[in-house]
Amino acid sequence: MEVLANKAMTVKEKLVELLGAKEDPSVSVIINKDTASPRNEKFRLKVKNTIKEAVEKLKEKGYDKRVVADIEKRLENLEEGIIYEHDFQSVAIFISPMREELLLLPFETKDKAIVDDSFEIRDLLRTVNQSFQYDVIVLSKKKTAFYNGYQNKLQKVESGDIPEGVEYYLESRIGKKEDPAKAEMEAMKMYVNDVDDFIRLYTDMQTPLIVMGDEKLVSYFKNKTRRPEKILAEIYGSYDDERTSVISDKVNEKLEEYIKIRDKQLLERIQPDIDRLTYVSGIQEAWTVAAMKEARILLVEKGYSVEGYSFKNGLFLAFSEPVEEKEYDYHADAIDDLAEMVLLQGGEVYFVSPGLLEKYDRIIETTRF
Repeated sequence: MEVLANKAMTVKEKLVELLGAKEDPSVSVIINKDTASPRNEKFRLKVKNTIKEAVEKLKEKGYDKRVVADIEKRLENLEEGIIYEHDFQSVAIFISPMREELLLLPFETKDKAIVDDSFEIRDLLRTVNQSFQYDVIVLSKKKTAFYNGYQNKLQKVESGDIPEGVEYYLESRIGKKEDPAKAEMEAMKMYVNDVDDFIRLYTDMQTPLIVMGDEKLVSYFKNKTRRPEKILAEIYGSYDDERTSVISDKVNEKLEEYIKIRDKQLLERIQPDIDRLTYVSGIQEAWTVAAMKEARILLVEKGYSVEGYSFKNGLFLAFSEPVEEKEYDYHADAIDDLAEMVLLQGGEVYFVSPGLLEKYDRIIETTRF
């Protein structure tokens, strides 16, 4: 079973898709790995028991026995497909009569077994939204490794589509080797081309990439890639067969620096919109633009939250209860709800370093007009 990592669709995009789904019943099973053990026995049992809890809730709500039996079988099949030895902190299963998804996530979650007419997505989406997201590719003569990063957490992606190392191309793809240097260069060329193809297919354009490996190999990849603008940083060294924890430590050494670089790149990216005045600032203007489905890119300072009340069919936001309005909705965190609106209409959302958007009242949003 292929489990979604960063393949064609990012975890954020998948969560947004599930957020917009309204199906009855929608079953959400979310389980956190509390303790590590060599064979994950306790976690396996916890997953099985939480699935049983979700099935019992289906029965209690009176759904048709055939629907319950079908979902129960599919839940069990998904659980059997989990490779517990892989690197992940929590598992999320979403299943309905029309769809099923299994996500292995590198961050902590709250245990849940929910049966409703929509999936329990918001907490997960909030965590993903507010994390600095990036990918890491480890180039190697022996074996390539690929990771999805969320803040200081890395999750190794297990896929047969990840290219082998340079030695594989040298041994299997190169014919005569009378000139070792030429043969190695040819093997490196094949290797970086395949790695570049993998990056194009398995990552989206907006997710930054950190490239690790031998300096010569990293430099060669950087010069040959068709997407050099994705590369956020390079880390030189030999990381053949290193554990995820070692790769994570190397990245975390300069994580704050990488976040600052990413933030700078985001501001440079929207500068043409600022110059053209196709942007708004502040939560109230940003809310109205998003409610009109005209938002394109939203940048918010991390840690910024505000209560609010939306009215006039959700078009406007006030900070105090609008007593003159008969109908309005309360928002415990209008920033989270604004982010969801932007994502659901196909826009982009990024949480940036505190203080970066001071002159924009902590929030800036580019528009489609």
